[in-house]
Amino acid sequence: MVCMVKKPDTNFSCPLAEPEVEAVPCNHPKQFAWSSIQQGLIYSGQNFGSLFMFLTGWQADRLNGKWTIVAAMVFIIISNALLPVSAGVSFALVFFLRFLTGVGDALLSPASSSMITRWFPPKERPSALGIVTGGRQIGTLIILPVGGWLCGNDGSKFLGGWPAIFYLSSVVAAAVLVIWMVFSADKPSKHLCISHNEEAYITRKIEEENIGKRKQRKSTPWRAILTSKQVWVAVAALVCHEFPLVIMLQFLPKFFSDVLGLSNTVNGLVSALPMGILFLSKCLSSSLASYLTANGYLRKTQSCKIFNFIASLGLGICIAITPLMGTLQQSVWAILILCMANAFAGLHTPGVQTALVQLAPAFSGIITGIAFTVAACFSIFNKLLISQILVTGSKHEWTIVFEISAFVAILPTIFFTVWGSAERTEWASNRVSVPKDADQKSNDSESSTSSTIQAFAKYSMFLSHDLTNSA
Repeated sequence: MVCMVKKPDTNFSCPLAEPEVEAVPCNHPKQFAWSSIQQGLIYSGQNFGSLFMFLTGWQADRLNGKWTIVAAMVFIIISNALLPVSAGVSFALVFFLRFLTGVGDALLSPASSSMITRWFPPKERPSALGIVTGGRQIGTLIILPVGGWLCGNDGSKFLGGWPAIFYLSSVVAAAVLVIWMVFSADKPSKHLCISHNEEAYITRKIEEENIGKRKQRKSTPWRAILTSKQVWVAVAALVCHEFPLVIMLQFLPKFFSDVLGLSNTVNGLVSALPMGILFLSKCLSSSLASYLTANGYLRKTQSCKIFNFIASLGLGICIAITPLMGTLQQSVWAILILCMANAFAGLHTPGVQTALVQLAPAFSGIITGIAFTVAACFSIFNKLLISQILVTGSKHEWTIVFEISAFVAILPTIFFTVWGSAERTEWASNRVSVPKDADQKSNDSESSTSSTIQAFAKYSMFLSHDLTNSA
């Protein structure tokens, strides 16, 4: 957006009397006179498309996850490839293509969550979520510096400057799509390269949650889901997590340009740093959470609450003090604080995001769809609000934006810490009745009842063995 929108040049004066005449350097990519409202609509176009996540999440646990993600990637590839050409035709067409990107995201996120519950045992899911969702940060980490170079004077000579950003994204996505179609599988039993022992281990652990087969579905417990306090507390915490990340993911280059006055090339490099920190934080904190829960140091709910509390508190504080570093001389401090903000934001992955897939693994796609649909609504409101506030891009306007985001970010330290949960709910089983072998043991059980049953079983086996020897 920084490269695509015209900026008034106060140092340039044209002696021509006709206002329609415009002086444009050779090989300079075309720019557009989009208003702040139009820019806000383009930013939020993807979130409008993400509203379909409520419907796609409903079907995510029923559909084949592999081919759902294929369809999502096709939408994303087409929308990116056509956007540069469409931008010169009409603003409405650009909005529609961004909307189409959101539809692809609406297919992608619930399908990913549903596949995670089928591929990873409960205690490994925090790590899996950190790695899988970290793909967004890897893409951002690569495209931001490359995009900054393409927007600069040197890069503008390559494929027309900013249009190359969209073409490059489409090519990379197409390559990933080919790899995905060859090597992915909806569940372990369908994968070509998985070993028998690994498949048996995953199947045994997943079986304990009564997820069941996609074709053996009982009716979705809509009433239980929509009236569950745990679900709505997690949804609210996700909204408070996503709300400030709008700045980090989409408006950060604009902040560096408006307030700190960084060039396009430097802007792209600097904007990528917080994304890299976010990726590392998500992966490391998720692995730590998996270790702590797997070894019994923390229960699932305790782990999610602790990580989410630290994440929300740190993110809110860092965002609140960022506007105090609003000069070019203080740019280094501003960048460091924003990197710290993203380091704290990464802790939400083993926090509320893990809680969302642990509450009801059999219906994780539906719950994820509901959660991200609500988050998309608030993201639309946030982007339009930011566009309304940032009329001139002054430091005062950016201060208002950061302080609102900081207030929202810190709210989960109260309500999620008090009412949040990551324990599987009573209605989470996907089967009407599930027979269980007498000698089946669950290493993941955390209830005293299960421990007692196992103890009696072992004692009975001991008595039987002892009597046999005596005889």
